Amino acid sequence: MCTRTIRINDTLMERVKPIFPNDQALQTWLEEQLESALIRFASQKRPAPPCSYSDEEMYSIVKQRLQSLEEGSAKLVDGDEVFAQIQSRYGFKA
Repeated sequence: MCTRTIRINDTLMERVKPIFPNDQALQTWLEEQLESALIRFASQKRPAPPCSYSDEEMYSIVKQRLQSLEEGSAKLVDGDEVFAQIQSRYGFKA
């Protein structure tokens, strides 16, 4: 188990404390609620970041680039062009 510190509004906490028989019961309930929320969050399907590739895709990309280097057909791309492509494709300035 890991230990984390969370902040909870004091006024709200004072409103719910009387519902529990003791601090340990409140602590246990809070831990169960947070664990349940984390499980739901972790199980949500989120889109992969735009710059992530599967192992197979990365293998194919690297293979193609190595092949073009070996054949002598690889072209050097100007750094400014690379950064412009990054900004255009991913929406941030590198």
